[in-house]
Amino acid sequence: MKRGVLMVVFAGLCVTLVLGCGGDLGKMMTSNPEARDRIMSAITSNQGLASSMLDKFMASDSTRAMVMDKLMGNSDAVQAMMANIAKNQTMIDGVINLAVQDSAMKNHVMTLFKGMEMASAKK
Repeated sequence: MKRGVLMVVFAGLCVTLVLGCGGDLGKMMTSNPEARDRIMSAITSNQGLASSMLDKFMASDSTRAMVMDKLMGNSDAVQAMMANIAKNQTMIDGVINLAVQDSAMKNHVMTLFKGMEMASAKK
């Protein structure tokens, strides 16, 4: 008797899950804020899912530009990114190499270097 009741409950649970998952997920995300929040929370709380989602964003020029605009508009994120770059000699070299390709920026960088050199000579 118990086994029969468990089978009925299990079958009911399976039917409920199938019916609940039968909708179009994309449509549900755009039309249902609660569902969107649950899905986004599931993604952001799982490092693997979040990483995969970010990989998808970075794969396209348009979504990459959107991510970069959002990142650059967030002062805390920019500070964290600059701190990461500052700790990596190869990244610093890359930033300087990019900067000096523009003549006005090259003059600025050279002025900064000269100032640092003069300041260190005074010590």
